[in-house]
Amino acid sequence: MSGSFGDFTRSDWELVIREAALGVEDTRIAEMYLVDGIAHIDIGEEVGLSRSAVSKRMLRIIDKIERTAQKLNIC
Repeated sequence: MSGSFGDFTRSDWELVIREAALGVEDTRIAEMYLVDGIAHIDIGEEVGLSRSAVSKRMLRIIDKIERTAQKLNIC
């Protein structure tokens, strides 16, 4: 992730996740990881995916979040 994400507040994360239009399950995964700081393995258990499946989804989620943050000029 870009270094500027380290300065994101909870409300910044919530805004960019909402605006990224990730879909229901990916939004939940993004919130659990980025807002709540839950580990991939624990997210996987919660949503019924393997840790590696969560990791792969997070790559796509982060890419979309980065592009959305740039469009919103908050990155």
